[in-house]
Amino acid sequence: MISLNASAVATILSEGMMIGASLGANAPWHGNVVYGLSGTIIRIAYIDKFMRGIAVIGCPVSVKYSNDNFVYYFRGAVKDIVNGPLEYVSVKIDSAEEMINNRLYPRYDVTLEALVRPLWDDEVYPCTVTDLSYGGAAFLCDHQFDGNDYLEMRLTLPNHATAKLTGKVIRRRYAHTIIIDHAVQFIECDNTNNKLFMDYFTQLDEEVNNIYNNYVTKARKKL
Repeated sequence: MISLNASAVATILSEGMMIGASLGANAPWHGNVVYGLSGTIIRIAYIDKFMRGIAVIGCPVSVKYSNDNFVYYFRGAVKDIVNGPLEYVSVKIDSAEEMINNRLYPRYDVTLEALVRPLWDDEVYPCTVTDLSYGGAAFLCDHQFDGNDYLEMRLTLPNHATAKLTGKVIRRRYAHTIIIDHAVQFIECDNTNNKLFMDYFTQLDEEVNNIYNNYVTKARKKL
């Protein structure tokens, strides 16, 4: 990962771009849209579902954007919250990072409960999946799995359906004091589970489209 100057935000992002945003410490990511930029200040949509009771002046904020080649992370804090017919949050960016995007499939930021089990063991460990794609997932767990461990994952989707997959651990790192962030590459996913993923990803895409349509019909006309 390469560190960038915070001013890079104005050269990488632009008004109307879809981004990911996370407010607060260790908060889940959600889809958002850039309302505007000014220097190292970025304005993003105020989304009640993710921001109510969290977005306050000084609250830490992370923003990420990816293209075919790179993933960019911008970190800062809430500078201002504008209420009224058009609600948005102004974020003062303090740091930026760039990393190579080596994913074959689009990644969806999620917060889903799952159970994982090493294939050679009957012990089951609860975890939280934080991002998901057709090719793999990242999850937080207080149990440490070794690199190249093969795991069975039972993932509970919002409609209460359970997707069952097999994968291999390809990365681990400490997310905070005791929780470990793992990445797993799927090596087995049958047609039934692929269909569950397809339906769920379609739902997530529709939520993001609603955010963007709100920007087109309301925000763009008033900013």
